[in-house]
Formats: sequence, structure tokens, C-alpha cells
Amino acid sequence: MNPILFTVEDNFPMTKAGIHNLKNLSETFSCTIISCKPNIKVQKILMRKLFEKYGKPTWYLDRLIYTYPLHMAYKFHTPMLCYGENVSLTYGGDFADDTYSAKEQLKNGVALNMPLNELVGDGVTEDDLSLLYVSEDILNELDPFYLSYFVDWNSYKNYQLAKKFGFHDLTHEWDRTHTAENFDQVDSRAYLVHAWMKYPKFGHASATDYTSRFIRYGMMTREEAVKIVKEHDHKLDPLAVRDFCEFCGYTEREFWKIVDKFYNPDLFTKNEFDEWILKNPL
Repeated sequence: MNPILFTVEDNFPMTKAGIHNLKNLSETFSCTIISCKPNIKVQKILMRKLFEKYGKPTWYLDRLIYTYPLHMAYKFHTPMLCYGENVSLTYGGDFADDTYSAKEQLKNGVALNMPLNELVGDGVTEDDLSLLYVSEDILNELDPFYLSYFVDWNSYKNYQLAKKFGFHDLTHEWDRTHTAENFDQVDSRAYLVHAWMKYPKFGHASATDYTSRFIRYGMMTREEAVKIVKEHDHKLDPLAVRDFCEFCGYTEREFWKIVDKFYNPDLFTKNEFDEWILKNPL
């Protein structure tokens, strides 16, 4: 096979590991990489709008991650478009069908469609958003599939395999305060704000996600996981916050004021130090 790789950048400052890993993919596997560098002006406008209204700051980027490869596969006549895991089936969500076909993945919770009238305006036009939507005509010409349908999908095994081919994690570069590992989503710091926003809404975030997997993989006991979750889940990394605020133009005070309104009062209450704490912690 002669693969061509399609990727979406996030316009945030990259980590040293992220810079290395992108270069390493091309060099080690002798692959051409075609990258989408999104419209920075549009990205800033939509990040602020969707963060303030829905607490979903990177929706624009996440949607592009799913739609841009479809447009490019159609353009380059490469109908066999390979995605990694079936997000809904692997991590939970609607349309969790055990199927090889990735044609329905735009309906998953990460890339769910958003009406144009929610996005257009404030300097954003319909033309700016053309890559976010994929017609049925394009989909009918493609056969996108999930690699996870054909191979056992295990995040830690994937990490160990990747290291053998030169993948770098964040060891010695960045000890993230809100995670339970150092190898997932290592490309940039600001992007991690979006994933952490699950915490005020649902009471769990990245540390819960990964320790749950480690328990299922037989790598950790529940007691060990609970300790890690209590220590890390709520502590959004300050470097992620700083990069995010610098890109979007917020002060950190403005950032936390916005986050504050997304805390679910059914799950959280404030203590004597004005900190949000879970009513029913693990």
C-alpha cells in the first residue's frame, strides 16, 4: 500500500513531542502528510462563541478532524479511508454499532453536526465553513472504515507499539496535572481544555477515562484508580489554561468565570473556600 495521511492542526503552540511525532510519522513510514491549518480568525471566533455558550471550545477543530479527511479522500480518489477507533462503540455514545464502516461517524458525540445559524455571523460566513459539511454524493464515493473493527483496540498496547517506531510521550517535558497518563493527546496544551470540560458538566474527566481503561486492561485495581482520580481529575493543567487564554484572548479570570457557569449543581456544591466539590465523590 502507498498511504497518504490527512491531518488537522489546531493552531496552538505544539509540544516538543508533538512536533517530533508528526515528523517521525512521515520519515519512519515514508508517508506524505497533507495538513489542514484552519482559518485562525474563524477558529478564534467559533472557539469563544461555543465555549461561552456550550462549553465546547474545540468543536470546530473536532468536526474538521472527521470531515477534512473525507473531502481529501474524495479529491485524491482514495476511497479506502482508514480511521482508528469507532469512538461511539469504544468509549460509549449513540450509533455504537459494531461495524467496519465509518460512514455514520459524523453522528457521534464528538463531531455532531451543528446548525449553520449557530455558527454564521460575527465575522464567520458560510463559505468559511465549507469543510465542516460532507455531502451524500461524496460519502457515496468513499468506503471509510475503522481499523478497530479488524484489530483489538487497546490504547496502552497502541502506545507501546508506537514507541517502537519512535513515538515520543511527554516524559521529561510536561507533567500534566489532570491526567493519569502521559501519552494521549500530547500534541498541544490548549486543546486539552475541551476534554476537561466534561468534569464540571458530568463530574468526571481524563483521569477517570484512563484509569477506567487501565482497570479493564487488568493494569490497575479500582482502589488504585480511585486514588488517582481524586488527585487529578479536577485539576485542569495551568499550562493548558494559559495557552488557551492566550489564543482566545481571555484573561484567566474571564476563563474561570465562564467555566464556573457550567458546573452542574446536581453534582457539585461549593465548600468554605469557594471551590466546587463533588457531592458524592468516589
